[in-house]
Amino acid sequence: MDTGPAVTRIILFTLALSSLLLTSLTLCAVPAAADRTHRVRAGQSLARVAARYRVSVQNLAAANDLERTASLRPGQVLTIPEAGVIYVRRGQTLSHVARENDVSVAALRRANRLRAGATLSVGQRLVLPGQESAVEREEAARRWGRPRNPGVAKLYRPATREHLRLRLVDRRGRSRRAAVRRLSTLLRHRRTGQTLEPDRRLIELVSRVSDHFGGRQLNILSGFRPAGGYTRESSRHTRGEAVDLRVTGVPNTVLRDYCMTFSSVGVGYYPRSTFVHLDVRTRSASWTDWSRPGQAPQYSRPARGEEAEGAEGAEGSSSEEAEEAEPEETEPDEAEPEEAAPEEAEPES
Repeated sequence: MDTGPAVTRIILFTLALSSLLLTSLTLCAVPAAADRTHRVRAGQSLARVAARYRVSVQNLAAANDLERTASLRPGQVLTIPEAGVIYVRRGQTLSHVARENDVSVAALRRANRLRAGATLSVGQRLVLPGQESAVEREEAARRWGRPRNPGVAKLYRPATREHLRLRLVDRRGRSRRAAVRRLSTLLRHRRTGQTLEPDRRLIELVSRVSDHFGGRQLNILSGFRPAGGYTRESSRHTRGEAVDLRVTGVPNTVLRDYCMTFSSVGVGYYPRSTFVHLDVRTRSASWTDWSRPGQAPQYSRPARGEEAEGAEGAEGSSSEEAEEAEPEETEPDEAEPEEAAPEEAEPES
């Protein structure tokens, strides 16, 4: 019996399967978001390449372990730094990098998960506070999904049961005038109906939160509110510069940690409640408030027995002292409203 054709078919099938597996492994090995590169042409200098990609000469040189005055050769491949990414130069410390880029050392440490007193190495890649590298965006997309419409947020106000699907920013990431008007209504004071236009940078940050978590529903527990009760006159809620929110399906600890990567913000974490506070300010601050809804603020960590009674998100968290003595208080009657299932009841505007 001639088995030649059958053997040939088996060999061909095995080769095809091997080729398919090799291709799959190769695709998996490709980085999620590789740095841009540039191949040098004759006559090009570091300054010309830097100008083309709108990066600084010193950062371009540091990204490629070169001196600023180094000559380039045709065919040389250069790594182009991403926007918001800094490469450490020889002799630089965390303080030098922070001062040069007008950010605080604490914020720079948080954005890069560095310990206090950490030593930097030449060529080390640092992400500036408030920036998100391509790699981080890819990681977030894998975990939370990609937003179907970047810049469009699904918002829900539990206290008034209002749904709103709204484009918050334009293609350049700037807040839209229409979004300011619509949000001033959604974020109004629940009891009096009083409104105030929200800060435009706050709107841009809320849009980034929405995109980072795949466009999931943002539940707004409190926006504008006048002074009174536990809300002081100095509260950023009274100026339209603060919002208390949670993201459907996202632990508050994760939301808190992402908000803390922004620059010039205040981030409040409430382990015994159901939201994270976010505000805009000139100098970053963070704090943990262990009070329950309707109670006065409690910034000291409670005893272990009491701590175990905290709400979702308290597991594994640690008490953080405010970097500024200006934490924000929660509004008692808006702290724990019932959350509705996600909807898209209102068309995008």
